[in-house]
Parts: sequence; C-alpha cells; structure tokens
Amino acid sequence: MKRAQAYICEIFPAWKSAMSDYKFALKLLLVPGLFFVYSALTQNLGEYVEARKGILLHDVLLEWFPSFDFSVWVFLCLYGSLSLVVLTHLNDPKTIWRIIEMHFLIAVVRQVCILLIALEPPTGLIVLRDVFLENTVYPRQSPLTKDLFFSGHVASVYLYYLVAKVRWVKKNMVISVIAMVFMILSMRVHYTYDVYGAFLFTFLLYKAPVWWRNYRNVPKVAPSVSTDRIQPN
Repeated sequence: MKRAQAYICEIFPAWKSAMSDYKFALKLLLVPGLFFVYSALTQNLGEYVEARKGILLHDVLLEWFPSFDFSVWVFLCLYGSLSLVVLTHLNDPKTIWRIIEMHFLIAVVRQVCILLIALEPPTGLIVLRDVFLENTVYPRQSPLTKDLFFSGHVASVYLYYLVAKVRWVKKNMVISVIAMVFMILSMRVHYTYDVYGAFLFTFLLYKAPVWWRNYRNVPKVAPSVSTDRIQPN
C-alpha cells in the first residue's frame, strides 16, 4: 500500500518537470493532430490496399496452428497490455513518450511495407474485429484483411515488452507476446513471415535512436600531422 501511495505521489512532480521542457510539451501537444492526419490517410490507403490484387504465399508453419476466432481475446490482450504498461509507468514521462513515439514510427513503417508488398491474406482467414481500429484507421466500408506485412498487433505487444522497466510487468509482457502470436496465427490474420517482420522492425526501430546517439557521441580523432620538415640538401 505504501509503495502504491509513493508511486502515485511521484506522478504529478514527474509530469510537471517534464512539461517544463517546452520541446517535450510541444511534441506531446502535437500527438492528437498527427493521429488525426494518420487516421485520415490510412483509411484512404486501406481502401486501395483492399482493392488491389496481391500474392498468396504458401506458409507451412501456419498449418500447425488451430483455426479459432480469438477476436475478443486479441482485443483484451492488446489494450490490456497497453493499459498495464502505461499505468505502471505514469511516473516516467519519457517512457510514456517512448511508447507514443514508437507506435507512430512502427505505424508509418508498416504502412510503407504494406504499400510496397502486395499480399493476399492466408487461406482460412478469420476476420479480426477491433472496435477501436475499425472506427479510426481501418476503412469504414469493409474489414481490412490485406494489411499483412508486418503484424501491427504483434509489433505493439513486443514494443510494450521492450519499453517496460518494471520487472513483473516485463514478465507479463512475455506472456502477452506469446499469446498474441498464437492467436493471430490461429486466426490466419497474418503469415508467420509477418510475425518475424514484426519482431525485426520493432527491434530495429526501438534501437535505432540509441545506436544513432552512440554514433554521434563517438569522439572523432583528428588526423595526426607530421612535424618533420624536409631538410634541404
């Protein structure tokens, strides 16, 4: 109980300090606008993606998974994991911003991949219903089935695992990732290749800023200049 009270008492001072940085505050205030623009674009792009002809891939590993509609459980796993990570890290504004920032980067890269790689959904697809996504980024007229490479649901839950700093939360995210992979593949919403891609792209996007900062901070060694002079004959 005391630990919970101490945690709650940390939240307001942490955000007050974070919002005193005008750059952080400005980025946070821009989020609703960016989300609105992204939603408008993806709805139009989604209609184009659904209408075009794609390639049907043969996925042997997909045949190992049972066929079952996990739509409700996928919804609970995704938004339950997000809620858990956010609620346990409210005293760390930088982590909250990292989640927002990474979600946006992953979404943009994923849309680029979807536009570049035209695929047909796996055989035996069970349409995944998501009330939130269907009313924001999915096309309004039909369910989205060809947003295949890569899996946004798996990428999201894996992101929560990467950003989680609380040990017990991180352990729970491992379970969420495993459950999400199993449910998504059981519904034939994605190929196994989409799951591999979700892990790869999320990891690279998450680590890229760290690698860039390390690269920028590497001290540059100036070329040595010889002080020897050529002596005249």
